[in-house]
Amino acid sequence: MMASLLKKFCRSKIFYSCSQNHIFGCSFCFSTSITQSKTTPKPQSLVAEYLLSTFDFSPEKAVWASKNLNHLKSFEKPESVLNFLKGYGFDDTQIKKLVSLYPQSLCCDVERTLKPKFEGLQGLGFTGPELAHLILSNHMVLRSSFERNVRPKIEFWRGILGSVELMSKFFRAKQWLLNFSLELRLIPNLALLRKFGIPDDRITMIVQRHPRLILQKPEDLKALAKRVEGMGIPHDSAMFVWALSILQRISKARFHAKLEFMKSLGWSEADFLSAFRKNPIFLTVSEPMMKKKIDFLVNEAGCKQPELVHNPKFLMFSLDKRLVPRHHVMQVLKSKGLHSGNYSLGYIMSQSEEMFIKNFLICHKEKVLEFA
Repeated sequence: MMASLLKKFCRSKIFYSCSQNHIFGCSFCFSTSITQSKTTPKPQSLVAEYLLSTFDFSPEKAVWASKNLNHLKSFEKPESVLNFLKGYGFDDTQIKKLVSLYPQSLCCDVERTLKPKFEGLQGLGFTGPELAHLILSNHMVLRSSFERNVRPKIEFWRGILGSVELMSKFFRAKQWLLNFSLELRLIPNLALLRKFGIPDDRITMIVQRHPRLILQKPEDLKALAKRVEGMGIPHDSAMFVWALSILQRISKARFHAKLEFMKSLGWSEADFLSAFRKNPIFLTVSEPMMKKKIDFLVNEAGCKQPELVHNPKFLMFSLDKRLVPRHHVMQVLKSKGLHSGNYSLGYIMSQSEEMFIKNFLICHKEKVLEFA
């Protein structure tokens, strides 16, 4: 392989101008010519040439990747790595991506490094496409000790997420998940949440949605918990863990900006904090959408501001898919004398789609079709 590449390399334009009897003196010819013409291309190392011909890298990418591989004396090991990856179902595009992300993978010892790790990952449930996706999105598994680092982390996240399928999805979308220390962050933070009295099922639910909650420094989580308590949300409240998650994602400056925005809509600070204690998630609604929802609920649906403060969940419902359509349905039913108008907005908007259809449409099926 090395000999064939050398032969191919020596036929390149760089070497063509050199005498066929002085092939190995061409570096001198080239170094001289480069001082004469800045447009003469830089010489390619054999490793860069290998990357160009094997993976169709750009010249720039090949030069960059070759910096990590120039110690190679032959291409026997890279070839064995490629054959190994293909044996596990990696296609050419996936192999190219892996090498472009982690060129040193071509230097891995197949028998001592790759094979034990791949077999270990299979034992943890990653097979076929899921195995390839894991490696490509988290190539740290090739750089780290499997037994001391990779296996414990995967088993930890499997305990939180519950299935290999969900883990694989998470690892693709959040490639940094496997980079955090179990001992320094994940385990201490999980223990802290349990110490607060938060049940495992609620911890699992919140971490599945917002894993960064347990990725922060333990001292930061403690400070965050103290802040939530200071806002009047006790540990045993169902909203405590949600408040932790929201405040972990929203800076103090952003929280204050949200408060000032709600004040501009007529809310007091007490209203804002009361709504936050009841449903912290309402802070995730964008300001333009928040204004649209409040305008609709107050000016069209007749909702009073104290009712919104008491039921901030209204602000979490979709304007186009729930609030406006259901209000329209109830207005039509009322105009046809099909309901008395005594139903509260909370009752109407809080019902599931199935129950709303059953309670307000199916029972008036024939009459509803008349004016649908």
